[in-house]
Amino acid sequence: MYKIDAVLKSPLMIGGKKLNSNYRESKNYIPGSVLRAAYAKALIQRCACGQKNNYLTFQGQSQCRTCAFQTVCKHFSEISFPVLYPMGGSPYPVTARGKKYQQEGEIGIYDILKSRLVTQAKVPGESGWRRLEGIHLDGQEIKLIHSAITRTAVDYHRNAAKEGSLYTQNVISEKYKDNNDELSEVWFSGNIRLSPQAAAELSQIRLLYIGADTTRGFGACYMSYGEVPEDSTAENIRKRIYNFNEGIGGGQQFVILDLLTDAYLELEKIGTDAISQTDLSDSQMITFLEEEIGLKRQTYQLQKAFKFQEVYRGFDTSEETEAIRKGRLVVKAGAVFVYQRCGQHFDIEELLKLELQGIGKYTKHGFGKIRVCDSFHINYDVLGGKKDGKRDTSYN
Repeated sequence: MYKIDAVLKSPLMIGGKKLNSNYRESKNYIPGSVLRAAYAKALIQRCACGQKNNYLTFQGQSQCRTCAFQTVCKHFSEISFPVLYPMGGSPYPVTARGKKYQQEGEIGIYDILKSRLVTQAKVPGESGWRRLEGIHLDGQEIKLIHSAITRTAVDYHRNAAKEGSLYTQNVISEKYKDNNDELSEVWFSGNIRLSPQAAAELSQIRLLYIGADTTRGFGACYMSYGEVPEDSTAENIRKRIYNFNEGIGGGQQFVILDLLTDAYLELEKIGTDAISQTDLSDSQMITFLEEEIGLKRQTYQLQKAFKFQEVYRGFDTSEETEAIRKGRLVVKAGAVFVYQRCGQHFDIEELLKLELQGIGKYTKHGFGKIRVCDSFHINYDVLGGKKDGKRDTSYN
């Protein structure tokens, strides 16, 4: 397992929401598919062989034997590229809450998940809280600086600006304000599983251009790599499950699947519009999600699903010819799936396999990454969460 860091040296534009015909706002993270495309382009530019339609394919020619990237190129389609989040953060779970009005120095962050499972009701004071969204590190929201850049499209036949074609991109700046209110470098981080040889080859690419408009200088990132210990182990999962279930009575034992990245769970089977999704009862949706996530029903039963979904559209560049991709529904990062144990023991190996592989489709592009019983639910549990590094039960 290697940690990959991308230090931003120029504004970054990752295709996000197109709010109207001439305004687009960048995402605040780097999807695995975008990272894969950036590396593919870098390898193609360094390739001594011709690559058809700029599509990276291992050629197996004589030049490949002496190529410095032969291992990566040969096994490129097998590498699972991760989502890179700013400053090594992660998305807030949908059960995260924060006080609307905080006193100076107060964290005021709570997680309501265990309260929903134990008391099945709102806690006192919850009406004065708001749902937390975005990326956080140790509970604190990471606030990136966005800059609006307005340009005009070019008519290359007339070699002049197109009439009425001004458009604005809201890009991520290469600086942000840290906890000390000082400007610091923006960097994106994630973990990637590589062979030592593949890691050595990728580490030769020190400057990588990521995202859109790289020909205009956007998305310049200095890359660094370092080996890190494996966090997804059977022992770590066992400890997290034990810590989460501490204090839950009634003989109930839960397993929580926290979605760390967006997931393709084929919701289109239900229907592609919002009405189709809401027509399903809660029990029907639970049954559908159980099938897509894939945990054995003899061992675990899905009880609740806290989630939001969104339509993704764009171009499919995974084939040799680009094609407009149909809109697809994704479950947004931060979703929380609550399973109840059915048998006498936890099947840790099954959970470990799911945490390593992810759920849904396109997991090699960083989609569907999950974490079993994320520590956020323990550290910020409203029934006894963390406040200024200490356990706190005074949430009124």
